[in-house]
This record gives sequence, structure tokens and C-alpha cells, in this order.
Amino acid sequence: MEASSNWKSVGLVALGALLYSTLIIFTRAIQGLEAMQIAFFRAITAFLFFLFLSIWIREPLRIRQYRKQVPTLIALGLFMATTASLYIYAIQHTTAGNAALLVNTAPIYIAFLAPWLLHESRPRLGWISLALVTAGTVLVTGIGRIQIDGASLSGVIAGILSGFTYSFALMFSRKLSGKVSGFTQTFWSAGMTMLVLLPQGLKVPVDVVMTNLPLLFPLGIITLGLSSMTYFIALQKLKAQVVSVVSLLEPVGGVIIGWVLFHEALTLPALLGSVLILTGIYLVTR
Repeated sequence: MEASSNWKSVGLVALGALLYSTLIIFTRAIQGLEAMQIAFFRAITAFLFFLFLSIWIREPLRIRQYRKQVPTLIALGLFMATTASLYIYAIQHTTAGNAALLVNTAPIYIAFLAPWLLHESRPRLGWISLALVTAGTVLVTGIGRIQIDGASLSGVIAGILSGFTYSFALMFSRKLSGKVSGFTQTFWSAGMTMLVLLPQGLKVPVDVVMTNLPLLFPLGIITLGLSSMTYFIALQKLKAQVVSVVSLLEPVGGVIIGWVLFHEALTLPALLGSVLILTGIYLVTR
């Protein structure tokens, strides 16, 4: 019975990873919005989704119970807002596979930053993982062949930075572990992202919002709301390390989506680079 329950939890993590990877589809389909504007509408629809769920899950509204953690929640939200904007920009300016793989290099940064910032032990295979991810990134992005003034280079840089900022978001989330639930963390992250990016959202003409409305609602609910909920449920049964490994389906999903829907080439160097990146992430999270 316990084994069956664990497999169901693994399935939920896999589902969450694949739901998150559909961000690529929505981002490419939305017209007339810049990266930070898309991130704003994704955050506001997700925030409304979580606010609705708070009718039953009351914890986010009981701020007095976790008021000492509010500064950390604010920092978490700021890094999530930055990560979302950079990741969406990367999706718009480089391949879907590049963007998905680069944002998921966050565990590598964590492996080297956590000993200083969280006083955690350094992973045994950290340097090997870093070498694998570095080599894989060069192969996947073809960065040596990109023109310095090209849009592709800016997309790659945004993808790399999104992985770096995402690592800080995950480390702040670790600091909150056992003090604030994942549901409340995502509630605050969506709310903070919404507030930070509000000036960008207000710049969007009403007619552009109405045109994209059929995409904006599922954008937030599916790629942030439902994907996060599956993770929360699974974390009740699974170890964080297991969740980290199964979550590698998200960049794999990104590569497949780019290939199937957007006809992005799957070259041999890109495939080899993808394997190196995923292997490096696996080693550092096991």
C-alpha cells in the first residue's frame, strides 16, 4: 500500500513538471505582451487561484502565525518575480529547450552557494556536476556560434540568469521549510510577483488583455497554480531529493515541446548537451 502511494506521488510530481513546461506553449502563443507583462498576468491569475483555494486552506491568511517569516517570504517573492521575467524572456528569444534547461541549472548554483548561505554540507559530486552542466550548456546553446548582438544571445544570457536567481528562490524556500507550507510560499510568491510587476501590467492596453484573455487565465492556473499544487501534495509522501530528480521531466518536456510544436532542431550536440546537463543535475540532487 505504501509503495503504491509513493508511486502515485511520483506521478503527481511528473504531472506537475509537465504542466509547468507548458509555460512555453502559452508564452509563444500570447501576442503583444513583453516578458514582464506576461509574468505579471501569470502571477495575478495564479494569485487569484490560490486566493480561491484559501477558502479551504486557510493558512496563508493567518499571517500572525508566521509573521517572523514575512521578510523571507518577501525575498522569496522578489527572486521568483525576477526568475519568471527572465525565464519568459528566454523563451521568447532562444529555443524552448535552451530556456527550460538553463533555468533548471539552479541546483548546481545551490550546491556551491548553500554551504555559505545555508551552512549545508557541499555535495560530494558538486565539481563533477558543475563541469557536466557547463559543458552541456555550451553544447545545447551553441553559444560559441551566436552573434554578440543577436537576440539569441540575450535569450541565452536571460536563461542562465534565470537559473541563478531561481537558485536563490529555492534557498529562501529551504529556509522556510518546516515553518511555512509550500502552499503559503507560492501564495506569497505569486502575490509579490504581481505587486512588483504591476507597473508593467498597467501599461498593457485593455484590448490586448482581452485578446489574450483565453490564454492568460490558463497560463497562471496551469503553469503555476496546478503545477505547484501537485508538488505540495507529493512532498507529503516523498523526499525532496526524489522530487528534485523527477522534476527533471520539466526541461525534458521543454525540449520535446520545442521539437514537436515549434520545429526546433534536435542536433546531436544539443542532445548530448541535454544529457550532460540532466546528468549533472541528477548527481548534485541525489
